[in-house]
Amino acid sequence: MRILALRLANLASLPGPLELDFASPPLADAGLFAITGPTGAGKSTLLDALCLALYGNTPRLRLAPQRDSQLDDAAGTALTTSDPRTLLRRGTASGHAEVDFVGRDGRRYRARWAVRRARDKADGRLQAVEQSLRDLDDDRLLTAQKREFDRLLPERLGLTFEQFTRAVLLAQSEFAAFLQADDNARSDLLERLTGTAEYSAISMAAFRRASEAKKRVEALETRLADDLPAEPAARADLERRARAAQDAFDAVQRDARGLEAREQWHASDERLRDAVTAGRRRQQAAEDRWQSLAPVREDQAWRRVILPQRHRLTRQAELPGELDALEAAHQQTQGALADAESARDQAGRAFEAAERTLAQAAEARRTAEPALREARELAMDLANLDHQLAQLEKTQAERQAQRDHLETDHQKARTEHRQRRQQHADWQATLQQLLGEHDDLETARQAHRSALERAHQRQLALEELASHWREYQRALTHHQRLFERVQADEPRLARLLEQGRQARRRLDDAQARHDTVTGMIERSRAARSDGVVALRETLVEDAPCPVCGGLEHPWRHHPPASPEAEQLAAQQREEERQRQEVDEALTQAKQARDRLFGEYSALDASLKQARQELQSAERQCREARDALARHPLHGELATLEEDQRDTWLAEQSERAKADHAHHDTILGKLNQAEARIEPLRQALQEDATRLARFETRREGLDTELQALAEQLPPLRQRRDDRARALAARLGEHASPDAWQQHLDARQENARQAREAAQTHRHETQREHQRLAQQAAHEAERLATLTHERDTLNAELAEWRRTHAALDEARLARLLAQADDAAERQRQQLEDADHDRQQAAASLAERRQALLDHRRDQQLLDGAADDAALLDESAEAEIVRRREALEHEREALAPRLDAAQQQRDEAVHALRDDDRRRQRHQDAQAELQAARSEFRRWGRISELIGSADGKAFRRIAQAYNLEQLLEHANVHLAGLSRRYRLVRGGSELGLLVIDRDMADERRSVHSLSGGETFLVSLALALGLASMASGELAIESLFIDEGFGSLDPESLALAMDALDGLQALGRRVGVISHVPEMHERIPVQIRIEPEGNGTSRARLVSE
Repeated sequence: MRILALRLANLASLPGPLELDFASPPLADAGLFAITGPTGAGKSTLLDALCLALYGNTPRLRLAPQRDSQLDDAAGTALTTSDPRTLLRRGTASGHAEVDFVGRDGRRYRARWAVRRARDKADGRLQAVEQSLRDLDDDRLLTAQKREFDRLLPERLGLTFEQFTRAVLLAQSEFAAFLQADDNARSDLLERLTGTAEYSAISMAAFRRASEAKKRVEALETRLADDLPAEPAARADLERRARAAQDAFDAVQRDARGLEAREQWHASDERLRDAVTAGRRRQQAAEDRWQSLAPVREDQAWRRVILPQRHRLTRQAELPGELDALEAAHQQTQGALADAESARDQAGRAFEAAERTLAQAAEARRTAEPALREARELAMDLANLDHQLAQLEKTQAERQAQRDHLETDHQKARTEHRQRRQQHADWQATLQQLLGEHDDLETARQAHRSALERAHQRQLALEELASHWREYQRALTHHQRLFERVQADEPRLARLLEQGRQARRRLDDAQARHDTVTGMIERSRAARSDGVVALRETLVEDAPCPVCGGLEHPWRHHPPASPEAEQLAAQQREEERQRQEVDEALTQAKQARDRLFGEYSALDASLKQARQELQSAERQCREARDALARHPLHGELATLEEDQRDTWLAEQSERAKADHAHHDTILGKLNQAEARIEPLRQALQEDATRLARFETRREGLDTELQALAEQLPPLRQRRDDRARALAARLGEHASPDAWQQHLDARQENARQAREAAQTHRHETQREHQRLAQQAAHEAERLATLTHERDTLNAELAEWRRTHAALDEARLARLLAQADDAAERQRQQLEDADHDRQQAAASLAERRQALLDHRRDQQLLDGAADDAALLDESAEAEIVRRREALEHEREALAPRLDAAQQQRDEAVHALRDDDRRRQRHQDAQAELQAARSEFRRWGRISELIGSADGKAFRRIAQAYNLEQLLEHANVHLAGLSRRYRLVRGGSELGLLVIDRDMADERRSVHSLSGGETFLVSLALALGLASMASGELAIESLFIDEGFGSLDPESLALAMDALDGLQALGRRVGVISHVPEMHERIPVQIRIEPEGNGTSRARLVSE
C-alpha cells in the first residue's frame, strides 16, 4: 500500500486548496520528509484529511463523546463533537479531502470525502457527507454510495480504519509512555493500542454468567422448599372422598335429568302453539292483500287489449310535433338562402379589387431596386469604419485601465515594502529582548527546554501522586458505603422470605376457589346446552349412556324443563359475575406472589453482589494504600494532615503548571520570532525586484497610449462623411434593410389580401349551394309526414269504435306507463297469489305438527279427536301439568347444588395436589438443568472470569505482548543490533538485552532518550506489522515524539529514520522541533497567518 497524493480544501485551519503529490519531485525523491510548524498551526490536520478521505473519520474524533457533547453550527443546528463535518472551516460553503493511493492489487485508486452547505451558502445547513471511490487506471467510478464505499475501500486498500491508524499512523509517542508505565497502566495502553478490549468484555461476561447461573440454582431450591405435594396417606384420603362425592352427585343428577325431559316437552308444545297462531295471521294477511289488488288486475286485462296497437297509437301522438318543427326549420332555411346569394355577389367584387392592389405593389418594388443597392454599399462602408474606430477606442481604454491599475499596484507595493521593513526591525528588537542574558538563540532555547522538562516531570509526579491519593479516598468511601448497604439489606431479605410464603398459601386458596366456581358454571351450562338434548334423543333402552355409562335413561321420554329466557339470562349473568370475581381474586394473588418473588430475587442478588463488591473494595483499599506509599513524593505528602493534603496537592500542581507554561511560552515566542524574521528578509528582497518591474511596465504603456491618440481623429472624420451620405439616400427609412422590408411587406400584404378575398368568395358559393339543397330536402320531408298523419288518423278511428269501453284517460295512462312499471305490477300480482297459497299450506303443516306432539300425552280422558286436542280443556290440562313440574324442580335444586359443591370441593382438592406434584416434578428438572448450567459456567469463570475483566485480559495481553515483541525485535534489529526486547520482571514487564554488555538484562527505565526512541519506534513498527499482516506498507507517518530528545539522542533517532527509508519506505515526520527541521531537507511547512488560518508550503533545501 502506498500513498500517491493528498488534496484538501477548507478543513480546520487550512483553507487550501492544497495538493501534496508524493509521486512527483521533491516528495517522490525524498524517502524522509518533515511536516513542520508551530504548535496549533494545523500539522495534524493533514493526517485528519488523510483519514477523512479514506474512512470518513479521524482518530481524534473517534475519542470525542458521541452524544452528550454538542456544538452549535453556523446554520443554528446542533452537531456532536464527534461529527467529522465539524472540521469544515467556519465561513465556508464546502470542503473536501482526496487521496490517491496504490491498493493491495497494484492498481491506482482515488478516495474522496466532501461536505457542503445548503444552496452553497456559508450560512446554509450542513448536508450529508459525500464519499466516492474511483479506479484511476480505468478512470471508472466504482461507487458514490457511503455504505458501498465503506465496504469497497478496505478491500482495495487492504486495511480497516483501526488497522490503518496502527500500521500507517505510527503510535511511537504512545509506546514511549508504554515503556515507562507499570503493569496496570501498561495493560490499559496495550489494550488500546492492539484493540483487544473484547477480552475484558469476555472475562466479565463469563463471571456474570456464572453469577447469574448460581442465583438461578438458589432461587429454584427456595421455590421447591415452599411448594411440596401431599404425603401418600393424605393423597389416598383425598381420592376416597372424591369418589364418594361423585357417586352422591350422580344419583341426584339422574333425578334432575328426568325433570329436564318433561320441561323440554312443555317448551316444544308452546313453540308449536305459537307457530299455529302465527300461521293463521299470515294466511289472513295474504288474503287481504289479494283483494286490495283488484284495480291492478283490471289494468292488466286492458293492457293485453292495447298491446297490438301500441306502436301505432304512440306514433299518432308524436306526428303533430314533428310537423310543426319541420315547417319552422323550412321557413328559416328559405331566409338564409336569400342572405347567402347577396354575400356571394359581394365577395366577387372584393376579389377583383385585391388583384388590382397586388399589381401596384409589385411595380413599386421594381422601381426602387437601383437606389436600394447603392444604400447597401454605403451602409457596409460605414459599418467597417465603425468597427475600426471601436477597436481603437477599446484598446485605448484597456491600456489606460492597465496603467491606472499598475499605478495602484505600484503604490500598494511601496506601502507593503515600508511595512515589511518596519516589521523586520520590530521582530529583531523582540528577539533581542527574548534572548536576555543569553548570548545566542540556541543557548536561550536549550536553557528554557531544560527548565520546561523539569517542570513537566514535577507536574507528572504530582498528578500521579494526586491520582493515588484520590483513588485511596474513593476506595475507603466505597468500602464504607457497601458495608452499610449489606447491614441494611439482610433484615429486609428475611422479611421478604416470610411474606413470600404467606403469598404462596393465599394463591393456593384462590386457585382452589377458582376451580370450584368454574366447574360448577361449566356443568350448569352443559346441562342446558342443545348438545345435551341431541345426545339424549340418541339414547337406546338397556344400552349404556355414552356420557355417564348408566343403563337407565329417565329423561329420554320426560326431559327436564328449560328455564324461561329471562330466568336463563339472569342465571348466566350471575355465573359470569362469579367467574369474574374468582378470576380477579386469582389474578391478584398471582400478582402479589410474583411481586414478592421478584423483590426477593432482586434483593438477594443485590446482597450477594454487594458482599462480593465489599471483598473487592477491601482489596482495592489495600492496593491503593500500597501504591500511595511507593510513590517518590509520598514522604512530602505524609508530613501533612489528611485534611491539608488536597490543598497542598492543588497548590503544588498549579505551581508546576505555571512554571511549565512560562517556559513553554518563552520557547514559543523564540520560535515565532525566528520563523518571522527570515520570511521578512526574503520578502524585502523580492519587493525591490517587483518595484523595478512596475516602473518598466508603466513606461511601455505611456508610449502605446500616445500612438493611439494620434490615430483616432482622421478615422472619426471618414466615419461621419459616410453617415451623412447614407442618410440622404435612405430618406425616411432607418436602414437599407428597413427600406427593403417595407417594400416586401407591402407586396406580401397585397398578396395575402387577394388570397383571403378568393377564399371568402369560394366559401360564400359553397354556402349558397348547401342551403339550396337543404330547402329542397325539407319540402320533400313535409309532404311525407303529412301523408303518414292522415293515414294513421283514419285507421285508428275504426279501432276505437270497436273498443268504446276504453275511455281516453285510461288509454293515455296505460300508454304513458313505462314497460318496467307494467312488469312490476304483473310481478306484484304473481307474488300475492303465491303468498296466499303458501300461507294456507304452512298453516295446515303447523296444525298437524301440534296434533302429533299432543296425541300420545293422554291430555283428556278416553279417546280424543283432533279438535279436542286443540280446545280449552286440553290447554288447561297442559297448564296444570306445567305448574306441578315447576314445584318438583324447585324442590330438587337445593339437593343438586349441595351434592355438586361437595363433589367439586373434593375434586379441586385432588387437582390442587396434582398441580403441586407436576410443579415439583418440573422444578426438579429445571433445577437439574440450572445446576448443569452453573457447573459449566463455573468452570469457565474459574479459568478466565473476573468482575473487572482482568483475568482473561492478562492472558490475552501476555500473548499479544509476545507477538508484539517478536515483530518489534525484527525491526529493532534493523535499527540497532545492540538491543533486544524480552518479557520479565512481572506478568507484563519488559526488559532490554544489551548485546554490547554480554547480553545483560536492563530495565527499560535505564534507557537514554535516544535509546527509548529507538525501542518505542521498533514497538510502533511491530504494531504496524501486526495490524497489516502480509500487506506491504510503503508510506508511514510519525506524529510528534521528538520534543524531549537531546542532540545526541536526536542524532540516534535520525539514524533510525534513515534506516527506515533505506528499507524502501517513505516516512513523514510531524514535529515542531527546529533541530529536526534542520536535518530533513524536504519539508511541508505549515505557517500561521492569523485569524485561525494557516498556509502549507512545500520546501526543498
